[in-house]
Amino acid sequence: MKTIKLFFSTLLVVIISAIGMASCNDDDELKDKVVVITMSVSENTDIMYSLFDDNKENPVECMLVMEDGVDQTWRKMSFSYIEGFTYEKGHRYKLRAKKTILANPPADGSAWKYELVEVLEDKEITGPELPVEDAIKSEADIVYEEQCPIEKYSVSSPLFVDGNGKIYSSEGNERPSYKNCRIYLNNTLDPTDTDWVRFNSTTYMARYAYVISPLSDKIRLVVASGGGPMLKYIVTEDDFRYMTTTLKEKEQITYVLILANANKRGIQKLELAFERK
Repeated sequence: MKTIKLFFSTLLVVIISAIGMASCNDDDELKDKVVVITMSVSENTDIMYSLFDDNKENPVECMLVMEDGVDQTWRKMSFSYIEGFTYEKGHRYKLRAKKTILANPPADGSAWKYELVEVLEDKEITGPELPVEDAIKSEADIVYEEQCPIEKYSVSSPLFVDGNGKIYSSEGNERPSYKNCRIYLNNTLDPTDTDWVRFNSTTYMARYAYVISPLSDKIRLVVASGGGPMLKYIVTEDDFRYMTTTLKEKEQITYVLILANANKRGIQKLELAFERK
């Protein structure tokens, strides 16, 4: 009987010890850490490259972010890196975000994940117009990317403008106001083109546009991401005022857009006409 009691007592100690060890192992297991932070997002952008792009042949435009309380340096981050956040060039943001510090980050990835909690501040700083290099005095000075110009994008043209400042599409449909109207770049590249995959890479994406106005001898560089440039970026307020007050009925003026990639090298030339309604 004593032998049996001793056996069960020993067995009970072993079970309890095993449970204790398992609990310790569970407690010691590394877990993700989640903190809520505030961070700044610059109105300016930069260029980054994929980990696998050793030759740096395919630049990718990215945001510049800075975490409060960490270090006062801007860090490159892809536009889609902060879940739930949509970035617009020319805007400076202050965000509250949930930062997850991964206990076991992937070998080829980041050790952090970010999720938007709240946009604390969204301020348009200088608008989307960028400085043009001194060497660019005319359309002929714009350097094109290899295999460009290509026929990839199209725009709805002409746009009609009336004396009240209303804007209409070429089909006659009213468009948003001058400050809210976007000139959409439609990708019309033929999927059967042998270079279709290549021409849809970052190198051949329209990120900027050189604007040549018929009412000015100055070439301007504006952002064209987000589906296409905003009308107010292409047409200055003075130009738009001219269209609505001075342009005669059925008279047209045409703007030239040299679409450019993230490196500001040309990829395609488009014309955007405006007609007085």
